Amino acid sequence: MRAIGYLSQAAEHLHHRERDGAAGHVTDDPRPGLIEQNARFLAYCQEHGFEPTATFLDSDLSPQRERTGLRQLLRHLKEEARGFTFVIVQGFDHLGGDATQAVRTVLQLRARGVQLISLEEGPINDSTLVDLWRLHTDPDPDAERRRERLQEKARLGQAIGRPPYGYRIGDDGRYEVDEEEAAVVRRIFDLYLHDDHGIRRVAQRLNADGYQTRRGRNWSMVTIRDLLRNPVYIGRYDKLGVSVPANHEAIVSEPDFHAVGQQMMQRRTAPGVSHPSDFLLAGLIWCGEDQSRMIGVTRRRQWRNSDGERGETVYRYYQSEARTNQSVGSYHTRQADELEAEVLAHIRGEREGGEPSVLNIGRDNGALAAETVVAVANAEARLRAIDRRLGQLLEDVATGDPPPAGLQDAGADLIREWETASADLAQIRFRAAAQDREAERRRRRDMRLQRVREQWDQLNFPQRRDLIEHLVERVVVFDHSVTTQLKA
Repeated sequence: MRAIGYLSQAAEHLHHRERDGAAGHVTDDPRPGLIEQNARFLAYCQEHGFEPTATFLDSDLSPQRERTGLRQLLRHLKEEARGFTFVIVQGFDHLGGDATQAVRTVLQLRARGVQLISLEEGPINDSTLVDLWRLHTDPDPDAERRRERLQEKARLGQAIGRPPYGYRIGDDGRYEVDEEEAAVVRRIFDLYLHDDHGIRRVAQRLNADGYQTRRGRNWSMVTIRDLLRNPVYIGRYDKLGVSVPANHEAIVSEPDFHAVGQQMMQRRTAPGVSHPSDFLLAGLIWCGEDQSRMIGVTRRRQWRNSDGERGETVYRYYQSEARTNQSVGSYHTRQADELEAEVLAHIRGEREGGEPSVLNIGRDNGALAAETVVAVANAEARLRAIDRRLGQLLEDVATGDPPPAGLQDAGADLIREWETASADLAQIRFRAAAQDREAERRRRRDMRLQRVREQWDQLNFPQRRDLIEHLVERVVVFDHSVTTQLKA
């Protein structure tokens, strides 16, 4: 299995601290530097059979500094990582400048389909994440002692926080099977393993049959994927860096659990499986009817001709995300090749539908600078407001509503909103930095347009994708029309 290291300097105010009982004073717990973190990452991979494939680093987690390493890591996960991928960090305090930012980083990584391992705290799942957030936001100076008590409770296999779907907490403090929910868990494993259902079809089948999550919501691909990966269902208990095998009654057998993991890896790495990087407009296209993002999907059609020979055709579409992930909502879809050709015609000016951005057009430098200051202030205020909402969500989760197991789903909208706002802020700052080079910027844009018009057929996919990202702000698709919003 592949592993990626994320190295960073821990935020000072999130450092663990030790109490000297004899002297009665507090001393800083020394934190490993980037070189030592990398050595620990490589040693962990060797000990546990991981294949280290890349490392990304941020030397400064201050809120005002751009986290280039994290941005590169997220891009790498989106465009290059395949199969089961684990991201390994030194500790929770190496994920952000404060506890809420660290939680946001975890949710961003998990949204890319990876599993996160802390060398200090162990696997970070939804319930563990809430525990870590509690520990790092608790002003109690005895937080470290409370952490030790929680770890001792974990070593005894006793539940901390809300139990995962399929279990409840028994009189002895351990998980015990909730037969009604466990039947749904077994059905999910059975559909995926024995009925040849992919994650999307499992979610579609459950929703069509009227099954709902513990919170009364539709099943999503993310929820199904995380459930299929969770070793709690073979009786293993993982909390705060403690792993207790055979701690409670298993819901599925170990052979079935490992067979599902192998099948998930094969599905992700099989030829013809769609990935975001296979679609020219990935991340840029939105449905104008329901305001949801549209993502690339593939459909396969197989047949056998009269001579007995098999054939297969792969069809590519852009489809609304809600429909894809949960199989709910209206069926807004467009054939990929046709839509990409239409957007290309908009860029070239060969067809109506391209709308240039108004920012930086018809403004003098003074007006543009004033507008940029206001835009940056508004974008920063928007990010602070989203983080406050995430903090409130974590407070709610800590009290059990929603349960920790639903944090990924409950926070997904906030993470998407934050990433959009963050991208907007980064774009505004980039434009502000380029104000003094406006003529050069316009020259580069004209060169890109010229490449699109004259060299498109000679370009490979990464080159085409790079041009599209630089020229297109977003594409809005309606049932009977398409609008391409071009960057200035």
